[in-house]
Amino acid sequence: MTRIVGAMLVGVVLLVGGCTTIAGQPSPANPTGGASAEANGIDLPPRPREVRLDGVDPCELLTEEQRAEMGLDGRPSFSVAPSQLYGGEVPACVISGSEPQEVVVGMSVVTSAGIERFTTSRELAAELRPVQVRGFPALVVVPAQFNDSCTVVVDVAPGQLIDAQFGDGGGRPAVPQPQLCQGAEALANAVAPTSSR
Repeated sequence: MTRIVGAMLVGVVLLVGGCTTIAGQPSPANPTGGASAEANGIDLPPRPREVRLDGVDPCELLTEEQRAEMGLDGRPSFSVAPSQLYGGEVPACVISGSEPQEVVVGMSVVTSAGIERFTTSRELAAELRPVQVRGFPALVVVPAQFNDSCTVVVDVAPGQLIDAQFGDGGGRPAVPQPQLCQGAEALANAVAPTSSR
């Protein structure tokens, strides 16, 4: 579990030159909000509103009922650690689950970098797919060098994002990466604010 927690806090999207792939079609450019980036050809729609994450405890993003629905029966583990991916100290919460498959999820509230960290970099070893999460612009981030996790980053405020990571928990058989990405999207939808509240 310690190895998995460490990997989540550092970030599995490693910096490797020239490895970013864009999936899907970019949305129309909109300068009124959201992140726009020509470097990776991604234009995200505007945020429906701004939700600041300063002082938010990531372990409070999921209710006990939501954890049960997702099969997360482990005890939430809170930590604050330096992040190579985002820079600065990033609060994170890791929870494991054993039913129906062994998984581990990580939720981070990032106030040291925005979604531009992904949209403007040519150095991320990942495939990026634009999605919307509860009306907020987001990206599914699929690591190119690993197949045991998938992340969804949600743009909630300028320079701030929610990082929802869904990873294989080490059981057999391993959870396929497409299923991990579905889990990451479900996790992001569970922890993200609604567009109206």
